[in-house]
Amino acid sequence: MKNIILIHGINGTPKVFEWLKTELEKSGYEVIMPSFPIQEGAIYEKWKDVLNQYKDSINSDSVVVCHSIGNEFIIKYLAERHLKIDVYIGLAGFAEVFYNEGKDVLNAAVERFVVNEDEEREFISLTNHRYAIYSDDDHIVPFDVLERYPREINAKAIFMPGIGHMGKKSGLEKLPKVLDLIEID
Repeated sequence: MKNIILIHGINGTPKVFEWLKTELEKSGYEVIMPSFPIQEGAIYEKWKDVLNQYKDSINSDSVVVCHSIGNEFIIKYLAERHLKIDVYIGLAGFAEVFYNEGKDVLNAAVERFVVNEDEEREFISLTNHRYAIYSDDDHIVPFDVLERYPREINAKAIFMPGIGHMGKKSGLEKLPKVLDLIEID
């Protein structure tokens, strides 16, 4: 049985992750949902220390679902350690620097977690299936950045209008598409 690893973003665990964990556990999956430092504490080295506690659970059968800055984090983490996974599902993902006026904490974290082309190439070689889910009304990540992301990591783009950034402020509580993608693979 595959294990599922849920990597949250800068603001902590989104409601959709809580729902996913419950649904996946009902289906018998082992779900790992680390709690990373948030806001000013969103620093790559600190996040790496947290995920290192679960490193032995990351394997070629693992499914990793990431939200927002968690996407940058997992690309960098897997590439750095040459860890293979089966399926990657990115929610509101990006792999480039962007800025939001008045969101200095977010802007600083985006810069700290930024990935380079070598890390992207390594990540692609370490993952069997890649999906990137994004929306047209994301209030955090610019739409052009969201649109480029699937191409940057050679992922299947899944555009879902009206679901926002998929975090706490978006109010999204369920995302059945993620369950569908896990069941496909």
